Amino acid sequence: MKSTKYLLISVILAAMLSGCGYELVRDKGIFGGEITTLSLPIFKNITYEPHVSMYVTEAFSRELMGTGVFKLGREGTDGYIEGIITDIRILPNTLSNTGIVVEKQVFVTVELALYKSNGTFIRRWTFTDNAIYRADVPNVEEYNKRTAYGRVSDRMARRFSAAILVNY
Repeated sequence: MKSTKYLLISVILAAMLSGCGYELVRDKGIFGGEITTLSLPIFKNITYEPHVSMYVTEAFSRELMGTGVFKLGREGTDGYIEGIITDIRILPNTLSNTGIVVEKQVFVTVELALYKSNGTFIRRWTFTDNAIYRADVPNVEEYNKRTAYGRVSDRMARRFSAAILVNY
């Protein structure tokens, strides 16, 4: 009985110490490790909505760093990403029975282009997403709109991260 118990414990320990497992990503970066560090400048905002570039840039930076595949930096990088916020539309979504807007829907379109450090174009992506936010309380509407920008930015950043990791 004791020998069976010790045998079972030794087999479990041997399996744990042998390092059984697999590797999700063999090389850091993309193109077989050719691009491991990226520069991500603040997104250009060609819309009339101020401060949106802050939410979008933060979401994409956080997502790229979270993958563990890239390091973000300003100098000495292997490539860079140019991002442009091309369109933002805010439309009424729900009206109250008196005709006052209760909810609004925001649509955001972002274009991204990946370049090598020498300026060679690699790939372009376009992402569009939307979110609904409450607009019935004037004092809280601006906060709700900013929160919606954050949600939309996070979702687009996750889609970009998945696209870049799957394609390369």
